[in-house]
Amino acid sequence: MTMNDRSVIAISTTLTFVIGISVGVLIGWYSGPDRVDAKIESARSEADPDISQQLMNFIDNVQIDENLRYLTTDPHVAGRPRQYELARWVRDKFLEFGFDDAEISTYNVLLSYPSEKVGEESVVQRLVPDDMEPDGYRVDFQSQIHEPPLDATGEGKQVMPPFNAYSATGTVEGELVYANYARIEDFFHLERDRSINVTGKIVLARYGRIFRGTKGKFAAQFGAKGLILYSDPADYALPNEPVYPDGLYLPPTGAQRGSCIDGYGDPLTPGYPAIDSAFRYDEDKVAGLPTIPIHPIPSIDAEVLLKLLAGDEVNQTDWKGDLDLTYKYGPGFASPNEDNLVRMRIYTHTEMADTWNVIGTIKGSVEPDRYVMLGNHRDAWAFGAIDPSSGTAAMMEVARAFGELLKTGWRPRRTIMFGSWGAEEYGLIGSNEWVEEFSKNLDHRAVAYLNVDVAVSGTFVPSFAATPNLYQLTWKASKLVPDPNPAEFEPGQVSTLYDRWLLRRPLPDGNPSVGDLGSGSDFTTFLQAIGISALDFSFQHDRATIRISPYPMYHSVYETYELVKQFYDPDFYFHQASSRVLAEILRDLAESKVLPLSCVDYANKIKGFYQELRDGETGQKMINEGGLSFEFMDASVENLTVAADKFENYLENELDTSDLYAVRAVNDQLMNFERSFIDALGLPGRPNTRHVVFAPSSRDFYSSDKFAGIIDTMFDIDNNPDPDKWKDVEQQLSAVTYALNSAAYSLEII
Repeated sequence: MTMNDRSVIAISTTLTFVIGISVGVLIGWYSGPDRVDAKIESARSEADPDISQQLMNFIDNVQIDENLRYLTTDPHVAGRPRQYELARWVRDKFLEFGFDDAEISTYNVLLSYPSEKVGEESVVQRLVPDDMEPDGYRVDFQSQIHEPPLDATGEGKQVMPPFNAYSATGTVEGELVYANYARIEDFFHLERDRSINVTGKIVLARYGRIFRGTKGKFAAQFGAKGLILYSDPADYALPNEPVYPDGLYLPPTGAQRGSCIDGYGDPLTPGYPAIDSAFRYDEDKVAGLPTIPIHPIPSIDAEVLLKLLAGDEVNQTDWKGDLDLTYKYGPGFASPNEDNLVRMRIYTHTEMADTWNVIGTIKGSVEPDRYVMLGNHRDAWAFGAIDPSSGTAAMMEVARAFGELLKTGWRPRRTIMFGSWGAEEYGLIGSNEWVEEFSKNLDHRAVAYLNVDVAVSGTFVPSFAATPNLYQLTWKASKLVPDPNPAEFEPGQVSTLYDRWLLRRPLPDGNPSVGDLGSGSDFTTFLQAIGISALDFSFQHDRATIRISPYPMYHSVYETYELVKQFYDPDFYFHQASSRVLAEILRDLAESKVLPLSCVDYANKIKGFYQELRDGETGQKMINEGGLSFEFMDASVENLTVAADKFENYLENELDTSDLYAVRAVNDQLMNFERSFIDALGLPGRPNTRHVVFAPSSRDFYSSDKFAGIIDTMFDIDNNPDPDKWKDVEQQLSAVTYALNSAAYSLEII
């Protein structure tokens, strides 16, 4: 060994020693007692009470206005280039706000579009005999292909013509029958009370009351060869009130677009995410796609057809709209037009297209593996200034406000996630595919999902629908948000959002009412498939006096920035209040040491549902005609009530909140409580709808049934009194009983 070799070894040894000492010091600093103690102290501490006000102050109405103006510049239909541009904009904004991560997730799914080729316009026509024509008929009337623009936004823009997504394509001709709202009871009335068989006929029905896809399903079940839908002024305008652009009500040239698929999620990959490795069913093997042509027309065109109908005058007030005509059933046209026919010429088509979700993440400091989520969909049928861009504009301001908090050094206890969903309008596709892809992760980690689809569709009252464990949290948050316009009320009567809510939607127990969740927006798969507690929020008009649902310009080309700015929320104070209440609910769920979820409220709500079922007409029929007993379900409801009260008492009086293991244990119980109501087999005929307490009605996608499995099987008996069907009811009664007992067991103190 040379001297140089020894020198190298000596230097290397010295460097190794120095590096070792340095690494040891660093390891000691990062994992030493002080560092560990600081982390434990952070975990033991309660949320900073000053953060709420800081968060409120950051939320700016002017910024929401700017968001909405940008979002509604052009149409942004799912799967089209503008949608990807907006996805990139949302992602870049999340990163600009200081989020830890923001990414675009892509799914390749089956979407539906109208043909935009000349000569392939989807239309409804009236045919009159003409021997000079090759087929013996000529077109005497044809529905409009495009709505004329009525404001600056619509001028010169390429907007897809009105269509119903997933409609069967083709041409059908026949006599016309008016079927009111195309509900199942409407078809029963035609068939049983009026002796009108719609088989082989074309049905004309008005929008409203139930989901349009359900209308199409019922029309096909009763044998109709086509369905025409229109927006009657009775459902989308008010007598003697100005229509757009002079007022906020739907003009007679407005037509409602929308999907008619029966179900949700990508049709070709049911139950699984539409990723590259997915197995895809052939389109002709997929359930839920319409089997007949369905097409929307404006009331100005429907009026032409309705005026010519033959048959008796409708004899129920509920069947009469507000067009200036005598509403008749049909079938066919009255003399001298009795030999006229109606033709539907529909050129929709399906294609595989990408849809893009954007997920923004703020990592939690104490429990990064627990997720609190806020989401809104981004796609619209045209400009979408109310649905969904009012919600997008509000959600993006919530995200910006949390970014401002991050700049102060604040960080939430739990991870906060923002979801900007694609292709919601086509059947909740974007959110559904994401939940399906990450269902195992979400099942173990998701605390709650908050949804804002339409932030502002009116300014009368804040409207919440939620699982009952979120009631207290929602009331609490609304008490912290200043009312956007207290001048509407007597001096001193209203100062907070809660005051407005309580005054206009009070319950006998002294709280404002919270609705029940059905479906129709992106909370659906979170709640219905994997049991994540959920909430949906919107500011609404007074539907008790203005019976328009959800709002006059729904899914029309006239849903523009100008509409919102002029007639809804000129200063965006109601949008600001929407952002503030959602931000505070999100913060509370992310910050509170013990999750602010109430199992007692949930148990009490279930007890009320049960008593209504047992003592009502359905329950008495189950007992008297089906020979069924509520003995076991009664016991399970009582078990759940007792368990919830005992658990609540433990949280309030016995839990040692300085014991982090004990806190983590009860938080897991609070988070997983909702999962107890998930039946792995799903509801009858709906395997991916699994929640046995709250589920969308099988007769209306939007509304909520309580114990839907029982209600569905009883509905089958009402319409097909087969004695064997009582076994189906008994099975559903057993499934609900099992779930309620499981929920009770989940609250046992360990």
